[in-house]
Order: sequence, then structure tokens, then C-alpha cells
Amino acid sequence: MCMLMCIHMLTKRANILFEEELWKTLVNLARVNNTSVGKLIRDAIEDKYARKEVLARRKKAFENILKTRPKPYRGKINYKELINEGRTIY
Repeated sequence: MCMLMCIHMLTKRANILFEEELWKTLVNLARVNNTSVGKLIRDAIEDKYARKEVLARRKKAFENILKTRPKPYRGKINYKELINEGRTIY
């Protein structure tokens, strides 16, 4: 998954059938954005689904941190344990 300007080798193919009007819309959008229909579709999928996955992982990391350090916290904070917990998520 790449949210920034990354170059990846495209190795998987999918056949998708579109209604004529939607296809015309995609072609026009691609032309206006100076890109391909395939890139438009890949970007849309990444925006719709991949970002949700990233947010879900972040939420899980946050919840794990709260388990490690419940609030209110009295005493010393074990930063090493918190950092290591965060590293295991990714």
C-alpha cells in the first residue's frame, strides 16, 4: 500500500464491466486529470478501502497504548514498553 508518490510494479489484473455512462465519465475524468482510467480506479480503491485499513491499524495501536497506560496514570511511565508496543502494530 502506498499513499504517497510510490512506484510499484503492477502485477495483478482485474476485468471490470462498466455501464456506458459511467465509462464515459471515467474516460473524461482521466482526460481532465491527465491520467489513465486504470490509475483513477486504483486511486479510488486506495482512497476508499486502503485508508480505512491504515486508520484501523492506528486505532488498534492507540487502544493498545491505552491498555499499557490507562488514564489516570499514577507513577512512572514505561516509555520503552510503549514504544515497543507501537512497533509491533506495524
